[in-house]
Amino acid sequence: MQKKIIALAIAGLVSGGAFAQSTVTISGLVRMSAEQYKLSSVPAGFDASTENRISDQSSMLVFSGKEDLGGGMYAGFVFDNRWGPDLGAGSISGNSNINFGGTWGQIAMGRQDLHYGTMIESYKAYTLQNILSNGLFAQVAGFSIANATRTPNVIMYNSPNMSGFTGRLALSSSFRAGPTSNGGTGVRVAGANDPGKGMATNVELKYANGPIKAGYSYWRATNEGGKGATPGTADQRGDTLQFGYTFPMGISIGIAANQSRLELTGGDAKRTAWVLPIAYEFGANQVAFTYAKANNLSGSAVGNGSDTGANAYTLSFGHSLSKRTNMGVAYTRLDNKSKATYDLFGIGANGATSTATVPGADVSQLSFNMNHSF
Repeated sequence: MQKKIIALAIAGLVSGGAFAQSTVTISGLVRMSAEQYKLSSVPAGFDASTENRISDQSSMLVFSGKEDLGGGMYAGFVFDNRWGPDLGAGSISGNSNINFGGTWGQIAMGRQDLHYGTMIESYKAYTLQNILSNGLFAQVAGFSIANATRTPNVIMYNSPNMSGFTGRLALSSSFRAGPTSNGGTGVRVAGANDPGKGMATNVELKYANGPIKAGYSYWRATNEGGKGATPGTADQRGDTLQFGYTFPMGISIGIAANQSRLELTGGDAKRTAWVLPIAYEFGANQVAFTYAKANNLSGSAVGNGSDTGANAYTLSFGHSLSKRTNMGVAYTRLDNKSKATYDLFGIGANGATSTATVPGADVSQLSFNMNHSF
């Protein structure tokens, strides 16, 4: 993302009359799409629907600051405001934190995308629903691992870049309290779940150097008050391994595997998923295709796991009008087996009808996209 920087020289008298200086960066993205979202193959008792709409695709306005503390040390902050030009809504709901770092790495506290957002897909014709590694690949029977959004109450350590290798260790003190939760207060109704018992851990190892990108992400989360009998109250475990390579002629290919498990009081529900992204860039253009597959569920909590898998693909064409502006067209389709309830990513945020409660329903989206970064 290109950034327009407003440097603010902030002079202040501190001990000894030293001069303090910090910079504030204003950057962002406006991303919209005109799309047709359609349900089909619904079971008896339901009617399929088609919706035509204009929707926001995670537009953002980001304020970030950094102060040089000397000796290679710095302090900073990030305020990531997500706003919807289609409805005029907005809030500081993106990746936001206060941080402190140096040559040894960075420590940050705030709210952060963890685990589910480790994607190797890339689209110039972008919508949230295109990203299969955040949708089918990051779900177990339609239920998203790691909230499918930013995790609250996070403290994390980000390592420095060491010849292409980077790492992250992140801890959240509140899991299942909701994406904007402040956690517990210390007092609750007798017998209610204890917010202090919720915990999430994420470990990421990445390598990016030249044409190679690779990574591993570990996710472990325990539910407040102990695991429950439903997917929404289950403990979670997820492991993702991915690799990508870009050839000199502009072709990029990748592969990623994920195994995730929900741990309920009645047993476990787990599945393995795969995603294969391929893209070809020529001049200002890009053609991209991604295929994803979720295998059938297994584990004692699901009984017979046959017909609980799904397949999905995205095909897109994008064109850059400049370094900051691009547009394109994309088609995404997800086919559920008769007992499966997988869905595209980011549908609920756009007001679309979810397939999650309708086993076997298929979903598709045709979209025209415009994106501008600043």
